[in-house]
Amino acid sequence: MLKNFIFVGLGGAVGSMLRYAVTLLATAMQISTNWATVAVNVVGSFLIGLFLSMCGTGSWMLLLTVGLCGGFTTFSTFSSQSLTLLQNGQYGAGLAYVFGTLVLCLLFIWCGMALGARISE
Repeated sequence: MLKNFIFVGLGGAVGSMLRYAVTLLATAMQISTNWATVAVNVVGSFLIGLFLSMCGTGSWMLLLTVGLCGGFTTFSTFSSQSLTLLQNGQYGAGLAYVFGTLVLCLLFIWCGMALGARISE
């Protein structure tokens, strides 16, 4: 049991650092951090789909899905940014951000699972 906690913690630390790196990269490239959040959530959705279809259960699944993807994806940031857009009266942008992110993440989870199933064959 302790081993699983350590795996989740290590994966979460790496995922969080990767998320921060994407935000720094977006800032350096003068791209809105909202786009960085969308990118992180879409890539994270793909990866969690891929890992779920390839890892089965156990420590590696916990490291990669709960830890890495959980630390990497940014639902709380996404929620905060969505609310800020809506509170600032940017209703079109806010709704596009919410629904666009949702659709892309669902699509990329499916893509990751499909790829993982093919690789595992």
